[in-house]
Amino acid sequence: MLRATQKRYIIKSIELVKESAGGIILKSTDATQLAEIISVGPQVEDALPVGTTVVVDWNHTVPIKHEDVQYYVIDSRAIAAVLEQ
Repeated sequence: MLRATQKRYIIKSIELVKESAGGIILKSTDATQLAEIISVGPQVEDALPVGTTVVVDWNHTVPIKHEDVQYYVIDSRAIAAVLEQ
């Protein structure tokens, strides 16, 4: 399990999937800015809970691979918005 440190989050990119009228599943080729929070560092003020969908600036992420899954480490300041559903 990955655990965020200091004022950082660990996030995972959310892949956009669309379904055609005929039921064919299409993966989006557009670059998404959405990610899901996987872990929260202990020093993050007003921390967002795990599972929250956020809009991030991918230029400020550090990619890491753990158990064949791609994750990213991001500073709390690089989260631009929260997607409320």
